Amino acid sequence: MPLPRVPASPERAPATAGPRAHGVWAMDTVDVSLVIPTRNERENITPLLSEIRAAMAGSSWEALFADDSTDGTDAVIARLAADDSRIRLLHRPVNRGGLAGAVAAALPDVRGAYVCVLDADLQHPPDKVPDMVREAERTGADIVIASRYITGGGDGGLDGRWRQFYSRGLKALSKLAFPRRLAGISDPLGGFFLVRRSALGDVQLRPVGYKILLEILIRCPWQRVCEAPYRFRPRRHGDSNAGLREGMHFLRHLAVLVFDCSPLFSRWKRNQLPARDR
Repeated sequence: MPLPRVPASPERAPATAGPRAHGVWAMDTVDVSLVIPTRNERENITPLLSEIRAAMAGSSWEALFADDSTDGTDAVIARLAADDSRIRLLHRPVNRGGLAGAVAAALPDVRGAYVCVLDADLQHPPDKVPDMVREAERTGADIVIASRYITGGGDGGLDGRWRQFYSRGLKALSKLAFPRRLAGISDPLGGFFLVRRSALGDVQLRPVGYKILLEILIRCPWQRVCEAPYRFRPRRHGDSNAGLREGMHFLRHLAVLVFDCSPLFSRWKRNQLPARDR
């Protein structure tokens, strides 16, 4: 079933193809921009695009790969993009901000009324994307999160009990830091979500690590969030980015968000200003 047609957001002018993201445009706007951060995912690209083409049949879409690879993944994407104008490549010579930084770098170049972020490791099923768009249209939600933690979802694709414990622990820490903003959200650290481009506003995102959804949930001016269940699939190729180093990046990211956005720190920072500047 084709996706519902939605107008392009008036808040952001469509980006033009420039020196950063390379590709040939077949149309000015699309229904959905798929933003896919990649780091050494060479073997996953072809099967992922096959799934995307099948899932998005009958709808207009683009796939913008934000690539930090050193294994030739960018060459694979570039070769496929030469035969399909819906595919674009943003290859970053320097990895700044991890996978979340790659997504943030790609967002100004998207043309979709909706932006869907998903990983390239095939753990996020592309056939859920049309369901997420329909859910956004049905509910009026600005953000639709594909959740592993509601009825119908599952996190069985996480590698072992330690990674499951790690994921749930960081989620609990995030909700402790922002209890009101994240109230009712079961999966605020997920990597698979859909956002209305207009809900991104003109906010400057400053992520560290790979939790771009948390950055958007805390900084952007969304009004409504809903969740749709999905089952996290096992990884087919490559290695997970999760580990102690990424855990430390997450703690740093959370600390920056708390300092920048927590109401408690906002009041403290106001109190530090001279009275004439408050």
